Amino acid sequence: MELLIVIMAAVLAWVVGAIWYRLTDNVYADASALQVRNIGHPQSRSVVPYLQAGIALVAVAAMMRILFVRAGIDGLLAGIAWGAGLGAFMVAPWFVIENTYSTRPLIMTLVDMAYAVMACALLGAIMGGV
Repeated sequence: MELLIVIMAAVLAWVVGAIWYRLTDNVYADASALQVRNIGHPQSRSVVPYLQAGIALVAVAAMMRILFVRAGIDGLLAGIAWGAGLGAFMVAPWFVIENTYSTRPLIMTLVDMAYAVMACALLGAIMGGV
C-alpha cells in the first residue's frame, strides 16, 4: 500500500508539473531561447526527460513519505505546510545554486522554484493526509 501511495503521489506531482510548465511555456521558451516550431513546441520530441522526471518524483515522494512517517507528520494541513517548507527551503534554493553559475535567465529559475514548492506541497498533502 505504501508503494502505491508513493507512486500515485509522484504521478499527481508529475501531472501538476505538466500543467504548470504548459501554463508557463511561453515565458520559459522566450527566456530559454529554445528553437520552436510554428505551433510553439520544442523541436526535440524525446520522451526521456519525461521518464526521468517521473522517476525522480518517485524518489522524492518516497523520501518524503519516510520523513513524514519518522517525524510523525500527520494531517492534510501539516503535510502541506511541511511539504511546501521542504520545497521552499531545500529544493528551491538548489535551483538558485545550480543556476547561479549558468547563463540561465532568472525567470526560468523562478518558474522552476515555484514548481518545486507546489509539487512538494502537493506531495506533503498526500503524505500527511494518508
